[in-house]
Amino acid sequence: MLHDDIQKLLGISFPTGVDGLTWKLLKSNNSDFNMHDALRADTHAKLSQALDLLRACFKPIIIERGKRNIIIDIINSSTFPDSSKYKRLDFHGFFVMVLQKDDEFTCVATVRIHGQKLAEMPLVATIFKYRGQGMCRILLHELIKMLSKWQVQRLVLPSVSDQLEFWQSVFGFSKMSTVEKLEILGFPLLVFRGTTICQKILSNTMFGMEIEEVSQKPSRFNPKDYLKDRLGPGTKRNFRNLNYKLRSEVEVIRKEKKIMLEDREKI
Repeated sequence: MLHDDIQKLLGISFPTGVDGLTWKLLKSNNSDFNMHDALRADTHAKLSQALDLLRACFKPIIIERGKRNIIIDIINSSTFPDSSKYKRLDFHGFFVMVLQKDDEFTCVATVRIHGQKLAEMPLVATIFKYRGQGMCRILLHELIKMLSKWQVQRLVLPSVSDQLEFWQSVFGFSKMSTVEKLEILGFPLLVFRGTTICQKILSNTMFGMEIEEVSQKPSRFNPKDYLKDRLGPGTKRNFRNLNYKLRSEVEVIRKEKKIMLEDREKI
């Protein structure tokens, strides 16, 4: 359903409500052999333009396995040969959202939707001459409208330390709690070392109520049972892609539970 909806939007310019600014979705079409050559060439040219913008704003992101800049693989929605073993090397499903003024891209974001559970936006950048003019805000506004229409529950992104306050105060993101990190354990999110995982809740769902209920009733929360229910038997408990270790996370939950119980006794 979501895949079909995204496909219908690809390459189409949509107004933003700001004169002269439009947005559109782009996705690599290397595997679409039914696409007309002219459309394929146009999409490739626009993705190259988006790649140039990201390269101008980010240092190369090189991973040890593969020895290449993964920004290129994200833009191309490509997959490493051994991605079945290393899920963090699977960039399949990424599309690019661009904000455009005339023929020039002003802001670019890479987005991947994991069903209605969540969407991730690991990279977003505004070209230098348009910074401070609200371009990122406009693009994010259009993205959130689109995700909310599809009832996606949250938008997740990795933030470097010096941008954390910016995402929190300007765009309403918040750092994810331990329990919330455990909720997204099974998703192959792209998170970079030294960053903080932030989220923005997009819809009032049972999922959000469930998190609140767990935090309000610590005496009923058992980390082992919780993980067993969420992950199922035999699931590989690997937190490498989130730069966390499961064992340490469970210990944090236990400590939080103990503190909450002590606070309740004082009341």
